[in-house]
Amino acid sequence: MQIRFRFLHDSHKTIYIQPVGSFNHLRVIPPDVIIEFVRIFFPGCEVELLSTIDFSKSMKYRENDGIRQYRTGSFYKYLSQTRHKRDAKRELLCVAVTMADICISKIWDWVYGQARIIDGVGVYSFARLDPLFPASPQILLSTPLTNEHRIIMLRRCVKVLLHELNHLFGLKHCIYYICLMNGANNEIEMDRQPLYLCPVCLRKLYSTLQFNVRDVYENFIALCGKYGLEEERIWYQKRVDCIQDTNK
Repeated sequence: MQIRFRFLHDSHKTIYIQPVGSFNHLRVIPPDVIIEFVRIFFPGCEVELLSTIDFSKSMKYRENDGIRQYRTGSFYKYLSQTRHKRDAKRELLCVAVTMADICISKIWDWVYGQARIIDGVGVYSFARLDPLFPASPQILLSTPLTNEHRIIMLRRCVKVLLHELNHLFGLKHCIYYICLMNGANNEIEMDRQPLYLCPVCLRKLYSTLQFNVRDVYENFIALCGKYGLEEERIWYQKRVDCIQDTNK
């Protein structure tokens, strides 16, 4: 199967992020924080956070062991039907993010996210990224977010969104190195993923966006320091030091 890469255009360079459902409770990483990482990771793209919408009656869902799961197809349908409300001349990609659990079909129990590359749309759920999941809604809504859990959730949320957006740019799951684009089907595999691309996947993204790697890394260092992602800050700093050394 031929890989489809999505390229920037002079006007078509906006990534729209569409929050769906409530993000207004104690144990949530605000979407505007997460998209700060998106802006840095995909240089040259404009990233716009749309107003939050509620779930509509037309969005299909099922009850699975007491957990409501929305079908990914319902999100795709909404994003496609509302494309005319966004600026079509600017739109490159549009993705939905939600705190609700999602599934693809009756066969799949759940997914972190799914991308429909040919249409440039995707949907990503942060529901299972809370270390307390699958605690009851009463517990989740009443338990304050500790700094330890905040770091874990922020790291996971950023990984999910960046991973899936890379799929929309044409990158497949990485089989070469430990990489952000490694596949993840559970918590253990997700936490094993790093928050950076391997040399192979970095080259693929570079071929599309043509960015200055050192500038991206330096901006990522500052953002990781701002939000307490110390492991990632150290990793990126070491790479920047290597880049600088090669230029001496």
